[in-house]
Amino acid sequence: MNGPITRRTAIRNVVAGAATSGGLRDTGSAVNAPAIQRAAGRRPKLIAFDVIETLFDPSPVDAALTDLGLPAGSLKVWFPRFLRDAFALEIAGEYQTFREIATASLKVLCRGHELDPGDARIDAVLATFAKLPAHPDVRAGFEAVRAAGVRMITLTNGSAGVTRKMLANANLDGFIERSISIDEIKHWKPAKAVYLHAASTMQVEPREMAMVAAHDWDTAGASRAGLITGGVERANGFSTALPPPDVISATLPETVKLLLALPV
Repeated sequence: MNGPITRRTAIRNVVAGAATSGGLRDTGSAVNAPAIQRAAGRRPKLIAFDVIETLFDPSPVDAALTDLGLPAGSLKVWFPRFLRDAFALEIAGEYQTFREIATASLKVLCRGHELDPGDARIDAVLATFAKLPAHPDVRAGFEAVRAAGVRMITLTNGSAGVTRKMLANANLDGFIERSISIDEIKHWKPAKAVYLHAASTMQVEPREMAMVAAHDWDTAGASRAGLITGGVERANGFSTALPPPDVISATLPETVKLLLALPV
């Protein structure tokens, strides 16, 4: 990992392309890009963490999809389609929950493979999310943030209840002050309103809050809302069509270290 470099001076301030960038792209191993740091960025008082992929490994869901009769690797097909549908509904001005859209998109995928697993088996796949394992580096990242006296929340497109179960199962719930879901505001990330709602709920200014995510569309949306942003390159690269996060690295601890190193 190279040392921090100054953020490029001209950034396209757009979130266009979020629906097509999706998540879980098959781009191979993460690229260890040099850290990017905004010159005017300040150390956050609060860090919001995305949940699926950023904190928790979604690969067990792929095994559950295979149990339905879908081909191996179907998670990388289903999840981007699911996000596409969610983003399309957001743009059209209609809100549906994670569960509603995930169920509908999974049924479409199954029909394409001439499968009719039934509602109970679809529900079993969705239940897998609550049991996902945390990435091995998450605890170290959380411990560093807590040691610095910075507050932590989760901000997810999923439900708050499922998120709390995930954190409790991984024994990480003690680090998190609150789990905020898009269900509270009825808009999907990367809509600007979601990040502003989280900042307002936690009684901080947007500029005092950081968003850490493994998805380029998530950090792009947070940047549009005026947040500090930290990228974690898990299996995905960050698209150059979107504004880069203020700091970025291949691991959660390194990303939070860079955020905490910003001037107070």
